[in-house]
Amino acid sequence: MITTVTLNPAVDKTLEIHGFKPGVVNRIQDSRVEAGGKGINVSKVVKSLGANTLTTGFVGGESGKWINQCLEDEGIQTDFVWINQETRTNIKIVDTEAGIITDINDRGKRIEEVYLRELYYKIKQWAKISKVMVFAGSIPEGLPNTIYNDLIQIARNQGCKTILDAEGDRLLQGIDAKPYMIKPNIHELQSSLKVKINDEKDVIYYCKSFINKGINFVVVSMGDKGALLVSDNQVLKAEVIPVEVKSTVGAGDSMVGAFSYGIMKNYQLKETFKLAVAAATLSVSKGTTLHQIHEIEEFKEQVEIKTLR
Repeated sequence: MITTVTLNPAVDKTLEIHGFKPGVVNRIQDSRVEAGGKGINVSKVVKSLGANTLTTGFVGGESGKWINQCLEDEGIQTDFVWINQETRTNIKIVDTEAGIITDINDRGKRIEEVYLRELYYKIKQWAKISKVMVFAGSIPEGLPNTIYNDLIQIARNQGCKTILDAEGDRLLQGIDAKPYMIKPNIHELQSSLKVKINDEKDVIYYCKSFINKGINFVVVSMGDKGALLVSDNQVLKAEVIPVEVKSTVGAGDSMVGAFSYGIMKNYQLKETFKLAVAAATLSVSKGTTLHQIHEIEEFKEQVEIKTLR
């Protein structure tokens, strides 16, 4: 079982517009509505790989009911904390002419202490029967910056391996709880550490600083420059597979989903990395995290992994 935790879920509405222009009337070419949030996206990928997955977090109102039903329809088990506020809706505008994505994201409703206590209880219970637990995404108002640190410690105390995908103070606070893996992208790495990263050597240097704090391995996605995996005794690089980019939204979540699956299955690190890059590539080319296992396997055959150290 892989459990994912999304503290700030959303109804994600994507609008495709050819030549989007602000301030004037735009015509929608295509649109879709999905249950969104980084942990939820991870569960979708895990499910596509054939594993059992459960997702939890905070939802409420009619939007929360819609998200819950969507996930159940996709075969994803849910155990949300239900709050007395409406779950947010995010808008993504995809300009198909310029290849630019504009995100319009709501902050999410304030979470009261009573709901946080309920979440702590659920995390403890699900960590007992989960091999991997993924904590990912932004946090709504009312939660402390130490929230990921607190939740990771609860899960680790139950013997569950944890993955953290966050940025800023939430990433740095979470690292102190020693998650098994973290996965920032290069921009998140720079903004979290408040540094400028010039090349791969810089990425490896900062990743090693995390390894020294007790993280088993760090994966950094670098856009068209590929991805790096850094552990205590090796550094691996995955080259980009050339595809037509439809959307980069959810690519990192696809990567995390594949890593959580590989960790659960005790795959070799290199094999897991290939699977993760394949899943991310599929997400980029399709513009969604709703994958098919045969599609991931096709891309996996194309992934090239180099050993740098």
